[in-house]
Amino acid sequence: MRLLLAVVVGLFVIQEVLISQTDQHGQNTPSTVISLVFEPPYLQPDHLIAQYTGGEEVFQSVQRGIVDGDIEELTRNFGRHIYLNIRSIESGYYSANQAQFVVQNFFNTNKILSFSFTTYGESGGAPYATGRGSINVKGNREYIQIYVSLMKQKDRWVISQFNIY
Repeated sequence: MRLLLAVVVGLFVIQEVLISQTDQHGQNTPSTVISLVFEPPYLQPDHLIAQYTGGEEVFQSVQRGIVDGDIEELTRNFGRHIYLNIRSIESGYYSANQAQFVVQNFFNTNKILSFSFTTYGESGGAPYATGRGSINVKGNREYIQIYVSLMKQKDRWVISQFNIY
């Protein structure tokens, strides 16, 4: 219930607006008026669900790792065990080390041309993000969709699922 309230309140942005009012003596005096402005989450600079769960940094790290081709940056937040599904080639549960090897192998053979997360959400208390990008496969551009979900492991969010479609 608190998360729902935080999300609903988060849809509104508090703005302070300075206005001038005329006092009893004809003098203009500045006053501050606070107003609420509705902004859908996709227009806000911080993504609501990830922001309130603490997973935003993980999603930023994953996106940077994918765009920069930095496997260490991408995989540093893998949980002890992770479910991978990579374009119907690899699928299953892997240890963090095995998963890193599988993901590195994919990005070594498929050069990332572009990628960004476009959707953030929450399912069963766990944040997730999806995004689109393109890769170079043997000289041809192909489009990919990446899905990442997180889970709490001890006191931090880690990647529990990583899918490339």
